[in-house]
Amino acid sequence: MLRTDVAASLRDRFEDDGYLFPDYDGYCFSNLPGSVASLLDAAAGRTLPADTFDGVDTDGIETVLVVLVDGFGWTQWQREREHHAFLDRLTDTARVTPLTSIYPSETAAAITTFHTGALPAEHGVVGWNVHDPGFEETFEALPFLTKEGVPPTGLGPDEVFDADAIYPALSEQGVEAHHVVPFDETYEGATAHTYGALDELPGQLRTAVDAADGRSYCFCYIPHVDHEGHRTGTRSDAYRDTVAEVFDVLERSLAGLDDETREGTLLLVTADHGHVDTDPERNVNLDEDAALVDALERDRKGERVRFAGSPRNVQLHLQRGRVEATADRLASSLDARVYTQEQVLEAQLFGDVKSSETFLRRLGDVTLTHRELGTWWGDHEAEELSLVGMHGGLHPEEMLTEVAAVRLAELS
Repeated sequence: MLRTDVAASLRDRFEDDGYLFPDYDGYCFSNLPGSVASLLDAAAGRTLPADTFDGVDTDGIETVLVVLVDGFGWTQWQREREHHAFLDRLTDTARVTPLTSIYPSETAAAITTFHTGALPAEHGVVGWNVHDPGFEETFEALPFLTKEGVPPTGLGPDEVFDADAIYPALSEQGVEAHHVVPFDETYEGATAHTYGALDELPGQLRTAVDAADGRSYCFCYIPHVDHEGHRTGTRSDAYRDTVAEVFDVLERSLAGLDDETREGTLLLVTADHGHVDTDPERNVNLDEDAALVDALERDRKGERVRFAGSPRNVQLHLQRGRVEATADRLASSLDARVYTQEQVLEAQLFGDVKSSETFLRRLGDVTLTHRELGTWWGDHEAEELSLVGMHGGLHPEEMLTEVAAVRLAELS
């Protein structure tokens, strides 16, 4: 059941002139890990509103299985459900509650929040690209690589984010964690079950669930829909085909679990964010703004600091004395929200919590998010402006996501 009334309420309460802000204290993706822990009689921070699970049979649950389909948000779910029988059946059987993403609505920040329970204002991952003046390093957060494709030398992997994974604490409370992921490693305290090709996922999911002894939290991450959304947009035939492929594999994966396991498992299907389809012909090349380029701070090598944030969440590190004029000029020349640091902190845009020193160091002097287009350094990363689907900003189609909850035995 799609809870369209909750979506309407979120837009009524948190949308301003087409920009949708996070519901950090309520229906927010950031509160999902706390709810997962609570369902297993453990604690991991703030939880979703109790009515998220009204009417869902959660008694005697041994395993919570969270399937995260990266980028498959609320708008995309509604559009695609009728084109796939399993997704349609899941929609009818489960309780599907809309959630806002966090800000920025992008994977590096949201996945860090998901695995730590900390908001970006705490963990300090302000976007896919991070510039950290404290370490004099600029790097891509999730692969932990510089633009030259090598690990940063000024800081270590344990300094990418300023928070602890929730899994060691869950283990102390008697909850095992198993991650089915397309990576060789995962977060501290969880066991990785790695798949390569998508057709390897059913076997690895079955292995992960079977490996659990007692209360367990199983997590499955699927990036394919997000990748295709970036490439061709969310209204393309290729996107629809990818959604079908992913949910075909998910259906086979769940069908491969035995009846006893299905009876003791609560399935949650979610996404970290949605997508907004931009227009590559109109996406904005910031390198063509000579005054902006001139105002950029320089790094230790004397290079302009360009790479911070993402095309939907640009973090501008500017020279002292250039901030206010730059912010005013961008606000008047672009159809965008432009925030100074002070305005970001006052609005609690990155989280309604005390800001960490890591976050404050990395936060740009100006945060820029366009209404519906990408804005980036096209002379340096032209491929970023050629993407159709994007996320990271405040458009409702990228900000609204969901969690579908159902006892697995009831999903025939």
